[in-house]
Amino acid sequence: IRVGDVGVVNGTGGLVEAISFRTITLRDLSGTVHIFPNGTVTTLANMTKDWSAYVMDIGVAYKEDTDRVVEIMREVGEDLRQDPQVGRKMLEPIEIMGVDAFGESEVLIKARIKTLPIEQWSVGREYRRRLKKAFDRENIEIPFPHRTLYMGEASQPWLIKNIASATAS
Repeated sequence: IRVGDVGVVNGTGGLVEAISFRTITLRDLSGTVHIFPNGTVTTLANMTKDWSAYVMDIGVAYKEDTDRVVEIMREVGEDLRQDPQVGRKMLEPIEIMGVDAFGESEVLIKARIKTLPIEQWSVGREYRRRLKKAFDRENIEIPFPHRTLYMGEASQPWLIKNIASATAS
């Protein structure tokens, strides 16, 4: 790991600002500086060595044709790759792994965009922005969690029961 890399030390992620014989210094996204004495480092990950990747789970409604959704995702990825500003940050075409899981209210499709180091987040945000527009245009539903509760047999409200029994007598 080097100064300028994005790393994770003992579960805390951030930009590596300094490395010395005694410490590693990270600055996280909110600007907080974390200093780790080298003797306390148990896990170390480099998120930006040679290349980076933006991995995403895209959720769509169960009613959607997943083949069509994957096709739209590929089209958006190809359009992004042709963009002179964003495309130069992408190292490969988008990789669609396919249906990855069945959630409570959505089918999850996993995808990955391989990018230049540290560019995964800007590329990923732009991809999601364009994908949302494409889904809206194609009427692809992005579901939100919801539940249907069944509370047993429907019964009359208390007031109606009392009025009905009073008029019957």
